[in-house]
Amino acid sequence: MTDALTPTLLTDSGPLVPIAVPVGDHLTLTDVGLIINGPVTFDDFCNGLKKCQLVANGALWTLGDLLVYGESRGEWGEMYSQAIDLTKKSYSTLTQAVHLSKRYPHIERVAAVSWSHHREAAQITDPKERRQLLERAGAEGWSREQVRDHVRGTDTTPAAPLRTCPQCGHQW
Repeated sequence: MTDALTPTLLTDSGPLVPIAVPVGDHLTLTDVGLIINGPVTFDDFCNGLKKCQLVANGALWTLGDLLVYGESRGEWGEMYSQAIDLTKKSYSTLTQAVHLSKRYPHIERVAAVSWSHHREAAQITDPKERRQLLERAGAEGWSREQVRDHVRGTDTTPAAPLRTCPQCGHQW
């Protein structure tokens, strides 16, 4: 059962089960955004941001992993056409997701950086070197662009000092 705050997606085959995931006190992630239902502390705000980023990052990995599985079955014919219709993602986005899921087995994925960081490092052929770069990027707070520049050998930016949030201690 849903309420007025929980959206329901209707399809030709009926309603899909709506997404409603708590991400903090008074914060609920839905399939169309975030519902804020009450006062939110700064800590809840920061934790909510972290959890939302985890979901966003995981979505592209999940698409790739599902499509890799579908490819392995070899019996679903127009799988990419179906995936485009169902996800509303472009063929390019879906094939990039598949490429990265194949390139990075679960054990080689670095949670401290985004899917986009992994995409920038994918051209490094040695898995150990790739992982070291991504772990360093996570530890030093590199942007996706900094990973790309490092891979290309064009990283000339001096390391900026870390800034620390006085409320939550997050460094960037």
